[in-house]
Amino acid sequence: MFGALTDPRVEDHLIAEEGEIVVDEVRRHFLAFVSPTLIILLGLAVAALSFTVPIDFASIPLGIGAAIALFGVYRALFVHMDRFVITNMRVFRIHGIFTQHKATMPMARILDISVHKPLMGRIFRYGHFVFESAAQDQGLRDIRYVGRPDERDLTIQTVIQRSGLRSAITSLNTRDEDDDEELPDGDDLVTGASADIDADTDFDSDADQEFDSDEELRAEHQPRFSAGTRTGQYPAVRTGVGPNVDTEEWNTMEFNTDHGFRDSEEFRIGNASPALNDPVSMAASAWEMRWPERDRMQTATELMRAHRFLIDSLDEKLRPLGLTYARYEALLLLFFDQRGALPLVELTDQLQVDTSSSFSTVRWLEDNDLLERALEPGDDGEVFAEITPKGRALTDRASQIVADARFGLDTMSDAECRQLTNLLARQRRIRD
Repeated sequence: MFGALTDPRVEDHLIAEEGEIVVDEVRRHFLAFVSPTLIILLGLAVAALSFTVPIDFASIPLGIGAAIALFGVYRALFVHMDRFVITNMRVFRIHGIFTQHKATMPMARILDISVHKPLMGRIFRYGHFVFESAAQDQGLRDIRYVGRPDERDLTIQTVIQRSGLRSAITSLNTRDEDDDEELPDGDDLVTGASADIDADTDFDSDADQEFDSDEELRAEHQPRFSAGTRTGQYPAVRTGVGPNVDTEEWNTMEFNTDHGFRDSEEFRIGNASPALNDPVSMAASAWEMRWPERDRMQTATELMRAHRFLIDSLDEKLRPLGLTYARYEALLLLFFDQRGALPLVELTDQLQVDTSSSFSTVRWLEDNDLLERALEPGDDGEVFAEITPKGRALTDRASQIVADARFGLDTMSDAECRQLTNLLARQRRIRD
């Protein structure tokens, strides 16, 4: 019973199934026991007064001294039970005797660690930690009387670094050399794949099948790798990269899965290291130090930057016609309508812009005889925007220009465009 009260049992709080281990268990510095020790000595001194007073009153200082001494013992035990633990996943603090309290902070949430060493701390090698995290209500903030604070701070920083929460900056030359060593060329990739498949089959390596060269070996097994076919025993494999398209940042591989509901599945097989000075990657790394959802932040930022780039690029292509992409989009909606006319309210909804912007676009198109506004007959008639023959001719010409520019997505293959379309369409349908 007494042993349970004096042991915080740190191991019971570890996530063993996830591989969490204790890197350092920090007890309070011995100077934290100075105050409880002085209280105990004060209690003993008061209890000793019982020998100097008449016997009839001896119980009074004895009882008071015993109470003060017991309070000092309680404070000493409280300091003893206060543990600060550093694991490979988080830091947490356990304290309390009868009622135990625990405060946890994941490594990803640690924004800043301040170490304060007073004069006595510099002499006796202790300090006080102050943690800053992304949470507003911080259960783990002040850790006082930490022995060897510089070493403990270095331990935490090392755990954060090794866990990958902060990227180490390596030289470009070193990274290029590593890439050259790790990435095989196309022939090695085919040979390696052939070796992997042969290892999983009942192919007898000791049989009387000999090949004079690696080319004959690859030719023998080539049908198993034919792109877009189902010849041989193994599913066809093809890369999702179109011809003459540089897809360094997005390499995919498509596998035929024999599922009844879909022909193939596409997997990402390459991830080129971002440039060290890439602003979006740098912003995402800074974001991760303070808040969660790093991947979604980076994706949203890339989408918004790509959107602005596409608009600027297409505006530049359409400028010789006097159009912007917003004006072209309005004409295109009318061009595709069977009547060639849409109510202004519906046109605004489909453009997904504010009313003032859509009316400004309609007014410019009307002033240039590209559309006409008409009032539907009746008392409650709606105002329609109707495309003119001149507008149809200009829309057809502008569409050819935009198609020749590949909508500004010339760096992406057709397969990648379809994949990106499916992902964005799923997000849009959820919002609709």
